[in-house]
Amino acid sequence: MGMDIISIGRREKGEGRREKGEGRREKGEGRREKEVFGLSEDTLKHDGRLIPAAIGLSHAEQLDRLAEGCKDALPIAFIAGDPCYDRLLASAPRRLDHRHALGLVPGQRLITVNSTWREESLFGLDLALVPRLMARLPYDEFRVALVLHPNAWAAHGRAQIELWIDDALRAGLILVPPDEGWRAAVIAADHVISDHGSVGVYAAAVGRPVLLDPAGREAIDPESGLGRLFEAARELDPETPIRPQLREAERRVARTHATATAWVSSAPGESLRLIRDVAYRIMGTAPPTVEPPLLAAPALEIPGAPGPSCWVHVEQWGGHPGDLAVRRVPAAVAGFAPSAARAPLGVLIANGAEDDHRIAGMADIMSRHRSELPADEETWSADTFRHRPGARLTVVHDDAGASVRTRDGDRIRIDLDPVGHPASAELLCTVLAERMATGAPTPEAVAALSPLRVRVADDHTVEAAFLVTTG
Repeated sequence: MGMDIISIGRREKGEGRREKGEGRREKGEGRREKEVFGLSEDTLKHDGRLIPAAIGLSHAEQLDRLAEGCKDALPIAFIAGDPCYDRLLASAPRRLDHRHALGLVPGQRLITVNSTWREESLFGLDLALVPRLMARLPYDEFRVALVLHPNAWAAHGRAQIELWIDDALRAGLILVPPDEGWRAAVIAADHVISDHGSVGVYAAAVGRPVLLDPAGREAIDPESGLGRLFEAARELDPETPIRPQLREAERRVARTHATATAWVSSAPGESLRLIRDVAYRIMGTAPPTVEPPLLAAPALEIPGAPGPSCWVHVEQWGGHPGDLAVRRVPAAVAGFAPSAARAPLGVLIANGAEDDHRIAGMADIMSRHRSELPADEETWSADTFRHRPGARLTVVHDDAGASVRTRDGDRIRIDLDPVGHPASAELLCTVLAERMATGAPTPEAVAALSPLRVRVADDHTVEAAFLVTTG
């Protein structure tokens, strides 16, 4: 009866990607080696008969490709725009909400890593990419989110995927669920690393700096939006330091943004209406007179997890004793950093809820948020010292400060002036505990560090005055 409608163009997160070699031009050839997926007679006809009642195209340039692949379909083609892109545009004003939902703190940057599916995808080629990235970047300056194509989830299942990335999850990786969340992770991001899946185009189109892995590039039509973005973007080199690559991606952002917005949609903001009107025409009735609602992506809800155990390295950066710079690297991924790129590890401060017996057994300091204590502070500290003979200090912290106990039974109370974020209080207490373990063992030496100014990045410092009491 011809009552179906097919919307063809860019699918979510790389779905409908061409096989290797499809849509690619050989040198010197003026035509494509194979027909473009979704725009060819093989996919649009059965027994010589055109199947769809309408064909929605995200961009006008696809009309030329349709004419080349299945000229008979041109009369039923229409410009549909891109509903995924439109929802990203609707979500952009809520960026702060998305960042807050992900637990990002002021000054922290989010890197969203996207992978399509199959062996030549970013995740398929290099399972260690994400933990290696997390090992190279300080925890307080960067967080990492991982977006996997739904087909990867369907093929392997949640248990297998979480097993593959267990180290990264214990180090604080944000794993985006397959049903909803990739848009929120793109909007919240400061940088996006992607392969030849379509999330890279969407990210560039909303102004995010992008790094693109070149491994699957040959599967992409060079005349498509993604093909053109590969020409404009910085390619990812997983074997070299990541910071210079991120800076280069930032320098190219005007170019990548312009390229992506030019090719992602010919009707930005109009896709739902265009598709709806054609659907109603096929059904032989007038469409509603009101505009269809364009909904922003919902905030991504991530289950709470204990903060990661971290190697903590602190050094002086200013003239005051409390002018300190900190670098924390989650212990679960510290071994993934190439030996030449490893910074000094420092002191191991483990979360009191750490499941990895090896990490907890090596810890110099055991730390726990007061709300998570399984017993009163004194009992928990005594039990920790009994089971962790290598621990020199225990720290029980909250938004107001911390209580630090030594193996000998001494107790120091640190009361912080108000700070802007609970994570900032935890960071300041962590730095003070590190100082007590390495160079400020007395209450007087700790008090001399006030006011404390902790630099976590060149452009971000956390500071607060504090009082020290004993007993």
